Amino acid sequence: MPRSKIELRHVRYIIAAAESGSFRRAAQDLGVEQSAISRRIRDIEDEIGAQLFRRHPAGVDLTDIGKQFLDQAAPGARQIGSALDGARTVANRGRHLRIGVFGPLTMGFLSELFGAFRGDRPGVKLRFSEGSCPELIAAVRRGQLDVGIVAEALPAKGLDVTHLWAEPVYVAMSDGDPLADQKALQWDDLRDRHFVVTHLPTGDFAKAYLMRSLQTSPGDLQIEQLAVTRESLMQIVAHGGGVTIAGSAHVRSGLSGITFRLIEDAVLRYGAVHSSGSLPRDLERLLTLAKSLSERDQAWFTRQRLIRPEHWRVPHADRHRGARGRTPDRLQ
Repeated sequence: MPRSKIELRHVRYIIAAAESGSFRRAAQDLGVEQSAISRRIRDIEDEIGAQLFRRHPAGVDLTDIGKQFLDQAAPGARQIGSALDGARTVANRGRHLRIGVFGPLTMGFLSELFGAFRGDRPGVKLRFSEGSCPELIAAVRRGQLDVGIVAEALPAKGLDVTHLWAEPVYVAMSDGDPLADQKALQWDDLRDRHFVVTHLPTGDFAKAYLMRSLQTSPGDLQIEQLAVTRESLMQIVAHGGGVTIAGSAHVRSGLSGITFRLIEDAVLRYGAVHSSGSLPRDLERLLTLAKSLSERDQAWFTRQRLIRPEHWRVPHADRHRGARGRTPDRLQ
């Protein structure tokens, strides 16, 4: 049999035109150009050798041949459409993204990002896990996670980092702390303070970050690691049990009894670590949504107490050097 040019979408054009009585309204309903509907229906009429529609100033009506064609073609088109919908439902049922996060999901950028993704891809489940930055990066490398949201990561062979946002670092102290009278602090103001952090991965990171920032050895650093949650840690700080470092999420929450003061020139950069090369389409969509968030107006970033990322995706470290000629550290 000769091969027909008629496709499923063309049958949809005929159904829409018949139901609306107008090529123009059919085009509006289907979201295509009117010329596309007119042209394809005329091509089908040429292939059949007869008119399917009778054109008149008020619109179009099916001819007898058009009615016969549609009576036979429409049920098959609807069955195929139903089969496609069913297949999509089954396919979506098993779709998920495995996301590792360093820090709370209440971070402003992440809560916005995952909310937008759920609205865009409601059939895709998000499976979250928390961990330290090295643990999350290792899990991405092993294929146990699709993406890891980590702090201060640079690319390495086989992995890329998509930069998401940056945020200032604050010191959290009780309202009665003498340093609460200052608008901003330097690291030198904090050298002799007693720091408290949690036993969670964020606490390990905070301890290492304080050592680097204060340029001190472990023995000289006055830091106490407590087996408590982040929420309990803040209560300890509020009652004068020490000071700790905090991010924008804590500052926005406005915790009772705690004063937050900016540490000048202290910034944490967050990024999404993922495999290099081709990515699953759902992960690509998540990163696309993240990029759109990073391009929001400055007022949004100011309200969230966040900083725009300086750049987006960086090729792996084998091909490029860090800013100002510095060789970037490897991902762990």
